[in-house]
Amino acid sequence: MAQADSPTAELMLTEPLRIAIDHAFREAQTCLREDGSLVPFTIICTSDGYDIADHPGTSTDEIYESVRTLMAREIPPAYAFVYDGFVDTDEGRRDALICEAAKRGDATAYLLAQLYTAGEDSFQFDAAYVSVGTARQLYPRGTKPIVSGLAALEQERAAVQEQDAGADADNPDCAPADEAR
Repeated sequence: MAQADSPTAELMLTEPLRIAIDHAFREAQTCLREDGSLVPFTIICTSDGYDIADHPGTSTDEIYESVRTLMAREIPPAYAFVYDGFVDTDEGRRDALICEAAKRGDATAYLLAQLYTAGEDSFQFDAAYVSVGTARQLYPRGTKPIVSGLAALEQERAAVQEQDAGADADNPDCAPADEAR
């Protein structure tokens, strides 16, 4: 269950994450319209684009474990996890597509909802999704942001190059093979 927050909350989304969220809501709407139900799924951002993984399960714990396993295996730069749920609003409880979205290294995930009304043979979706708070992100504990990992790798490479340059200057007999000849 989610509680509707102020619709003016500012979200700090990267472009790939925004695209994943938009696609997740469109795909979820299509599933509801065509199948009448929704199997929870995750869209992960990858270096090659986006991948979708379904999370069929019989319990909430089983579904979340499936998502956590995916996050631990892939450790993507960002993800959008979508399921059918509800939110409590000032007007009462409303059906909603819920999207939990986060970037690697975020402390929490954005919790977004697109409210809808189910008719006998149709679904009417609100024009836009709204922020309904935050949730614990689903990455493995201790997952660092991509930028800090790349920065650390670059610092490590620079230190090795510096060390190698210093060692070559200290020992002129240790020149690269093509220079020694």
